[in-house]
Amino acid sequence: MPRVAVKIELTEEERTELEKNIKGHKIEKRLYIRSRIVLLAAEGKECTEIAKILNVSEKTCRKWRNRFAEKRLEGILDLERSGAPDVFTEEERLEIIKLACSQPEVPKNWTLAYLTEVAKEKIGRSISIETVRKILKSADKKSIVVPPSKHRMYIKSSSESMNE
Repeated sequence: MPRVAVKIELTEEERTELEKNIKGHKIEKRLYIRSRIVLLAAEGKECTEIAKILNVSEKTCRKWRNRFAEKRLEGILDLERSGAPDVFTEEERLEIIKLACSQPEVPKNWTLAYLTEVAKEKIGRSISIETVRKILKSADKKSIVVPPSKHRMYIKSSSESMNE
């Protein structure tokens, strides 16, 4: 018995958003493919035909077609992943960012190693250089702080320090 595909009818807003997804230069490939699946489905194409056009499996096509039918535009987005909980509190992260945006006491500029040592003393627990680097890198993605990129940060790479 053949499977009957869910019929997709788009609103003008949905069509505009999906077309924006397939024309954007910085859009993720998976969102591009999902948007194309939905647009082709709205044209009345079956999953077997869409799968051939986009070089994906019929199962993939059915999944995104059904998710869109159920949840509309939210359906083509990735679901939240649980992942491991954050090891450091938001207060500790903010303290490290605040520290990086301040003038260091001893050297003229922060190095990542020196910042990590001072951060260990400040927050009272062990932290790796890599974790400090990740906290600083993600700082401008957090909306609760003014991004360090908007301030002068006193950090230099080790190659810059050697050139002086």
